[in-house]
Parts: sequence; structure tokens; C-alpha cells
Amino acid sequence: MSFTNFYSKWTRFALFNFVLLATLGVLLRYKILFPLPFVEQKHLLHAHSHFAFAGWVSLALYIAVIYVLQPSEKSLRRFEWVLVAQQMSSFGMLFTFPFTGYDTGSIAFSTASIFVSYAFALLVIKEILQRNISAISRKFIIAGQLCSVASSAGTFLLAYLMATRNLQQDLYFGSVYFYLHFQYNGWFLFTIAGVFFAVIQKNSNPADAILINRFYYLLLAALIPAWFLSLMWMRIPVWMYYLAVTGALLQLPALWYLLQFVYRNRKTFNEQLMPVVKWFWIIAGCAFALKILMQGLSAIPQLNVYAFGLRSIVIGFLHLVLLCFVSVFIVGWLLKEKLLVLPGRTATTAAWVFVTGVLFNEVILMLQGVRAMQSQPFNIANYFLLVSACIILSGLLVLLLKQPALKATA
Repeated sequence: MSFTNFYSKWTRFALFNFVLLATLGVLLRYKILFPLPFVEQKHLLHAHSHFAFAGWVSLALYIAVIYVLQPSEKSLRRFEWVLVAQQMSSFGMLFTFPFTGYDTGSIAFSTASIFVSYAFALLVIKEILQRNISAISRKFIIAGQLCSVASSAGTFLLAYLMATRNLQQDLYFGSVYFYLHFQYNGWFLFTIAGVFFAVIQKNSNPADAILINRFYYLLLAALIPAWFLSLMWMRIPVWMYYLAVTGALLQLPALWYLLQFVYRNRKTFNEQLMPVVKWFWIIAGCAFALKILMQGLSAIPQLNVYAFGLRSIVIGFLHLVLLCFVSVFIVGWLLKEKLLVLPGRTATTAAWVFVTGVLFNEVILMLQGVRAMQSQPFNIANYFLLVSACIILSGLLVLLLKQPALKATA
């Protein structure tokens, strides 16, 4: 098996999935404005969210983790079976949710994706224990895998509630936010950090290691308490409120240590990263910093009501993390490792078009949220969001089409 072809091939699969995800986004935005009778908005939204997590982000992060581990050919074949299973379960969800919503088929594929994540976690932890990778990346990647597994508890609780028709609001939303929290603030965040430091720490020194370790332990300490931030709109005990505030506050010095590390290594970034990667990561870093600050503000009860009570605010925050932080970082990393390439001006322009669409989308979502807080309509926002979805799709589609053909291997 060609190692280069393995990573490039699966990167193309992931990018293709991202294009499909963007297409779903365009359909969702179009459906809000114009009649599309054969599309059930709620079902399509379920397909969009599930495929975003499984078909794009998780698949791309699986590729990144495998790349960091650099396993043997024998281990690589095992990982490929996991990637195939992930792709099958993702497409199963893509082709069932739009037509049936939560039904036997879609639930079966969703469950299969969870068990695939278990298999991947076992393979990764086994590989990490056998291979000599940096202690810093090792900690972050293992934490990410454990969070991925832990997040499934929210999914299974939600399935139990639906099966028993016990749709008590607090339990329902508590399980949903548990899953989202351990995906966004656990599996995604710790894995991205592990991949990032695997690239940068090659030139780091003991002082850098201290900063990174402080960043890691503060994020880890904040992980469980920060989940309670998403529950503050409920009537929760005082001790839960204090835990939520603690989680929010712990993330602030974590961000400070990360910024110190980046500042100390700014020369390395400028020398090693091509401009498009550097700017993609600056955008992702700003989105991460904004995420931390917004979570800190949500610890204030008066603001938490808006943070989790207004749909536009929730959607804006989720897209801030999933698109501006996670997706922009991943695309930047794929370009950094040349798993995605920019063979000419058209491909480079496509990459910038994509990130421009992402930023435009987030600005409109945030403005929509602010207007909602003021109880003022912003009807034109849906037209702008449709335009931004089309911009994102066009950038990704051209980027995919401009990737060179893979070389045949024996």
C-alpha cells in the first residue's frame, strides 16, 4: 500500500463529503426562502448535522490522527477498514435521514458510526502505546479519543428517552448538549490541539512545553464543569452553577497560555507556513479565542438566557466552532501537509473563496443573533445566508476539482 496515496485518497473522500455537506447547507437555506415541496426541512437538517459530524469532521480528524501516528503498513490496513466503515455509516445517514428522519434505518447507521468511533479509539490508543510520538501530542490525542467515546453517552440517553417516549425537556436537551459538548470541546478540540502541536512542537523548547502542559491541564480541568454552562437556562442547583462558572473561568488562562505559546513561536510560524495556511490558522485561532470568550460570558445568568434560549445564537455559536474553527483549521492542516494542494491560481482563489464564505456566514449569523436579542427582525439575513452557503460550496467544489489525479500504484 502506498502511504502517500492512502492519505491523499482519503483526503479527497473527506473533501468530497465536505462538498456534499455544503450542498445540503445550500438546500437548507434555499428551503427557508423558497418552496421545495419534496424536501422535509427537519429531516434534511438532521442529515446535515449528522453528516457534518461523521462524514466530514470525524473522517478528516481520523485521517489527521493516523497521519500523526504514522503507523506501519499492517496497522494502516486496519485503520483503512475503520475509515471504510465510517464512510459507509456516514452515507447511510445521508441517504436515510432526509427521507425518514429518526427511523430504524437512520438510527442503525448512527449507532454504527458510534461503534466505529469505539474501534478507532481502541486502534489509536493501542498504536500510541506502541509508537514513539511526542508526549504532548500523545496526551491531547488520547484525551480526544476518550471524549469521543464519552460523548456517545448523550446519544444513547437520547435514544432511550425517545424509545420510552420520555421527552422531558430538561433530560432531552441535557443529553443533546452533553453529546455536543464532548464532541466540540472534547473530541474536536483536543484532537486538533494534538495535531497542531505535532506540527509545531518539533522546534519547541522546555519553556514551550510548560505553556502547552498548562493549556492542556486547564482545558482538561474545565471539560466537565463547562458542560453545566449549557444547563444554566434550566433550574439547576447552586453547586451546578458554581461548577459552570469554574469551567468558564478555567478556560480563560488556558487561552492565555496558548496565546503566549503562539507569540513565542511567531517566527517559526512565519518561516514554516505558506501564507494561505498561516491565515487559515489565524482565522481558526481567532474563532477559538472568540469561542472561549463567549463561553465565559455565558456564565453570566442574564446572558446565558440568550446564549441557549435564542436559536439564532445557538446556531451562530455552533457554526463558529464547526466552520470557523474546526473546518478552517482542518483545511489549513491538509494544505500544510500537502494532502490538499493548490496547483494554480484557480485552486488558491477557491481556497480563499471558501474561507470568505465561512466568515461572511458567521458575520450574518452573529448579526442575526444580536437582532434577535433586541427583538428586532432581520429578514434579509436569510438571503445573505443563502449567498454565503453558495460561496462556501463553490469554493470547495473548485478546490476538489482542481486536485491532481492520484498516481496508480501496484
